[in-house]
Amino acid sequence: MATSVEANKPEPATGYPVTYAYAAPPPQPQVAPTNRSPFRLASFWSRLLCRLFLVVIVIISIMAVASFATWLILKPEFPEFRVDSASIAQLNTTSANSTMTATWQLSLRVRNPNRKLALVYNTLEAAVLYGEWELDSTLLPPFSQEKGNETRLHFQAGLLSEYVGESVARGIEKERARGEVEFGIGVYGWVRYKARWWSMRWRFMNVYCNGVKIGVSNDGGTAGDLVGQVRPCRVEM
Repeated sequence: MATSVEANKPEPATGYPVTYAYAAPPPQPQVAPTNRSPFRLASFWSRLLCRLFLVVIVIISIMAVASFATWLILKPEFPEFRVDSASIAQLNTTSANSTMTATWQLSLRVRNPNRKLALVYNTLEAAVLYGEWELDSTLLPPFSQEKGNETRLHFQAGLLSEYVGESVARGIEKERARGEVEFGIGVYGWVRYKARWWSMRWRFMNVYCNGVKIGVSNDGGTAGDLVGQVRPCRVEM
């Protein structure tokens, strides 16, 4: 019996163990975790905008200081305007229908008082005024002035039976009866300061020459010339 049992016992296994049929999966690559926090993104853009804003402020400040220093060095002055001569012809007003006929011959003296800057004028318009009413206007040619230069501008304006309003027609008739009529001259346009190494931006100029009195005969005269002294014109820019 003992021999039979021993014969049926399995023999112990020898050699290498049986390998597993499926190989282990390959290791996965390590991926850095992404940080998509909205707070951090907002903080980044906020810092970037602040830096850009500071850069812009610094640039503007430098330009302002440089412009102010240039202004102090060059000391720009306004041009000087003065009425040189004025005359009127064919003056006639009709208060019944508030119309006026007249022809003006006018001359202005323009001086550049700057010792370091030239002046350039462009798109100029000259107008004849009565009070606040513009009677007629004309365009003037562009011109430039060197340092301390003086220029005379001659121009003509006129009306031919044009409506001017009742207050203007009656006012001129009353002044004609006293022997003189007071007009005004306005000049409007663009002016620019220039140096060899610096040029200022274009600025709009308003010139007002008030108190331009023209003597006419009080017995219905239709022509006359400038009388009295004319004050320097007011210049605004």
